Amino acid sequence: MLLPYTVLSHTADTGIEATAASFPELLCELATGMFELMGRPQPGSADRAVTVEVDSTDNRELVVDTLSELIYQSEVEDLFFYRFDIATTGPLGVRVTATGVGNTAVELVGPPIKAVTYHDVAAVETEAGWYGRVYFDV
Repeated sequence: MLLPYTVLSHTADTGIEATAASFPELLCELATGMFELMGRPQPGSADRAVTVEVDSTDNRELVVDTLSELIYQSEVEDLFFYRFDIATTGPLGVRVTATGVGNTAVELVGPPIKAVTYHDVAAVETEAGWYGRVYFDV
């Protein structure tokens, strides 16, 4: 299966990079990759959605802040997110509806992500669309 993101290796962290046609789609790919590094929902599990809004000062911060908020919501709501609907709410704001399953309905495939880091984070618009890269503390 061809993944829409690439897993990046680092000495103490793990990371992903992705490309997409738009910034919301880029955030979606990065969020999906982040959770897929940790696990896979089991078929037949009951879904639940959480909606959050995030505003930041630039695109790089928006990537880190959004992914950090999703990690936080995952812990608080005891959910493992696997689907994301993301829309812009302004030049540097997004509304994310994250759909997930209870953490007991997840097959773990990697270590839990403790935090989203600012190390080498990227979120840039290119001629082909958007490119993003982010590393996670595991």
